[in-house]
This record gives sequence, structure tokens and C-alpha cells, in this order.
Amino acid sequence: MKYLIAFLFFTGSVFAQKQPSWDTLRYQKFRSNLMVGIFQSYRNFNNEFQQFKERDTLGFSHTNYMAESRLTTGIEINYDKFSFGFAVKSTPQNNSAGKGNTKTLNGNLNFGGNKWFIENSVRYFKGFYDSNSPTYDSTFKETGNYYYQPNFTNTLVRSKFLYFTNSKRYSVRSAYVCNYRQLKSGATWIFSANTTYNYMRNDSSFFPVAARPYYGGYSQMNGLKVFALSLNAGGAATLVIWRAFFVHFMFIVGPEQQWRTYNYIDGAPRNLSYFSVSGDVRGSFGMNFKRFYFMSFSRNDFAVYNSSFVGLTNKSLGGGFIMGWRFNSKTPGFYKKFQASKVYSFF
Repeated sequence: MKYLIAFLFFTGSVFAQKQPSWDTLRYQKFRSNLMVGIFQSYRNFNNEFQQFKERDTLGFSHTNYMAESRLTTGIEINYDKFSFGFAVKSTPQNNSAGKGNTKTLNGNLNFGGNKWFIENSVRYFKGFYDSNSPTYDSTFKETGNYYYQPNFTNTLVRSKFLYFTNSKRYSVRSAYVCNYRQLKSGATWIFSANTTYNYMRNDSSFFPVAARPYYGGYSQMNGLKVFALSLNAGGAATLVIWRAFFVHFMFIVGPEQQWRTYNYIDGAPRNLSYFSVSGDVRGSFGMNFKRFYFMSFSRNDFAVYNSSFVGLTNKSLGGGFIMGWRFNSKTPGFYKKFQASKVYSFF
């Protein structure tokens, strides 16, 4: 009888312990590891203008402003359900192949678990060149200098809420921030809600002199401020080999409500409301071991700011690599209290 009582006591104590709410055979969580990674990213950030009214067989009106800040270097820190990243331009501060110079600053602060996650990012660019300059600039072949707007500034602030339907068996975050480690292949549907503040301004017209006749009343536009709300849906999938090597892809797209303010050099601002589209495409591949991780990634997002006369597509196409190490760390006392709170349970 005493052995039966001991067995029942042991069995009850095991089941009384809090069991993981996810499939531990499919992915791992790292709640008490401090993860520090360094990364380099190649980013192509551009604002592409076009007009829809005037016939333009020579292509003078097409203006594609690029940020000459393609290589950035930064650091990313992950702990439990929080991550922080910061990056600056790492190429020399000089005129690069006649494209001028772009001042760049990027940062992000993200939090949440594997069921839902919130990404908060800030991007700042000052100084853009027009990649379409050879079309209208007759001196380009001699000088090699692109049309450059040194005071063209773009500030983009975005908050993105992501909800994953298959959070108990699959971790999207394991393909990017390494708070998680996917052990077996998996997939999930994704639903997203986003807020965006995008502010572009310049001390002169956005458009080169050769392009201005095609833009009519918009030819003196030197500012555009956009506040937007969007709903996206899509999915993600990861192929895992030998519990470490992986290939990942993610895609979401959906409608976006935009409230825009157009500013002009010679006129009053115009406030307009538009219904448009935005989206996010990502991918990564690499290796994710218990301690060490290395991955190459691509993160691309876009928003369309078209009107009946002028079209503008704001795109960020980025790719790079990150490697890091998971350090064993003792959970601070104040953080243990936070983990035991009701607030933490919402994450």
C-alpha cells in the first residue's frame, strides 16, 4: 500500500507542475538566455514617383529617389520576449559614384511571444539621388553625377502587430530573432494590423526641373505626410533539416486606409483620404544550434500612395546576415516578479 501511495503522490506532483503550452518536440523557447548578435544589412530604400495624365514617351517624368546608404552595421539584443536593434550607415561618408551621401539611422524595439508579436521600427534617411537622371540629364555621360537632393528627408515610423494561428507547433520568430529554435518543419497563417507614420519633406520641389512640366499642380510639391492603418493577411513556412539548418519564407498583404497631407512651395497644404494597399515579404536561411546561430535574411515592405494624377510607391528592400550566441544568464529578481505577473501572461 505504501508503494501505491508513493506512486500516486509522485504522479500527482508531476502533473501538478505547469506543463509547456507548446509542442516542445517542434520548437524550443529561450527564456533565460541573453542573445547578442551583430549584423550587416544591405538596404535599398526608395521613393518612386510617376504621373498618370501627360504623355511622356521619353520617360522624363519618372523619378526614382534612392537612399545611398546601402550598407548598415548594427547590434541586436534579445532576452525572453523582448528584442532591441540599432544600425547606422557603415560605408564611407563621401560621394559614392556620383550619388551623393545619405545620412541613415534605423532602430527597432519589439516585444511579445510566439502567439502574437509587436514590431516597432524607426527609419530616418536624409539625402536622395534620382536613379533616372541619365534619362533627362545630357551631361550625365560626362560627369557621372546623379540628380541629388541633399535635404530630401524621409522619416518612417511603423508599429506592426502580428498574430500566428499555429503558435503551439511553429515559431516564425525562430527564423529572425532566435529567441526560439525551430526543430521540425512547420507553417502558419498570419494576421496583421499596422499603424504607419511616413513623413517626406524637402526644401525645394521633389521633382527635377525636366520632370516638373508633367506634374501640373503637383510640380511644386515638397512635402507629403501620411498616417495609415492597414490590415494584412498571409502565411509563413519553414523547412528544417537535421534540427538546425532551415529555409523560411513569409508573405502578408492587405488594404490600407491613408490620411495624407500634401505640402507645396507656393500654396496651401491639401488634406486627402485614400484607400490603398501595403504588404510585407520576408525570407531567411541559415543554421540555428543550441548556442550559436547564423542566418541570412531579406525583409521587404512597401506602401502605395497613388492619386488620380500622381503615383508614389515607398519601398524598402533589405537583406543581410546576423550571427550570435546565446549566453546563460541568471534571471534578475525584478524580472522574475514581472514573469509572475498577470501583465506578463498577456505576452
